[in-house]
Amino acid sequence: MKKLTPKQFLKFNSNLYVMVTYEFGKPVYIAPLKNLQIQITSEEAEAEIWSELDTTPIKLDYHKISTGYKELKFERITI
Repeated sequence: MKKLTPKQFLKFNSNLYVMVTYEFGKPVYIAPLKNLQIQITSEEAEAEIWSELDTTPIKLDYHKISTGYKELKFERITI
């Protein structure tokens, strides 16, 4: 089996994601860092965009611990 480089993998798996929770009803998205601090937003357009390579359990668990949101998940988006 031939191994793919990350660039090749992303070419074949071009899905994009946002990190979101609905645990309080309305969606809360993880936004890009500001001053090395995790930010949140209620607007999907302002959310951090993640690639297929970013959607790891470790990254998700880190954000759950850092924000306190227990139901964070990656949600596929279309642009």
